[in-house]
Amino acid sequence: MSKKEDLIARLKALGAELGREVNLSGSNEEMALRIAELEEELNDDDALPGLDVVTGGIVDAVSIGTLPSTDDKPLAAQDATDLVTVKALVTLHINALHETSNELVAIAEAGVTVRVTQDIAADLDRSGLATIE
Repeated sequence: MSKKEDLIARLKALGAELGREVNLSGSNEEMALRIAELEEELNDDDALPGLDVVTGGIVDAVSIGTLPSTDDKPLAAQDATDLVTVKALVTLHINALHETSNELVAIAEAGVTVRVTQDIAADLDRSGLATIE
């Protein structure tokens, strides 16, 4: 196999892993760059599901997919005993309740305490984004 055929085969394999078609045209250098980008994208997908970490400047912000599914009760309607108090270690974009009231909180800055479901609390604690209080 020639180098170009090897690059095309790798692009096809990466496209299959990502579940989409990829551009197979271009020079060897362009295809090598495309392969590097696709491999990086695959590695980024290995992070926790629903978790996007954005770092920049002074603030580290994290967005975690915490919206309840359609068959779950809304967070505000859940029994308070089912919720766990966590303290954010970084800025979180999250579906949570205020620490003491039943107000919805969309953004919890580092140091702020909020209440979330047990599953979300465990995910946040395990990933080092918050501590369970």
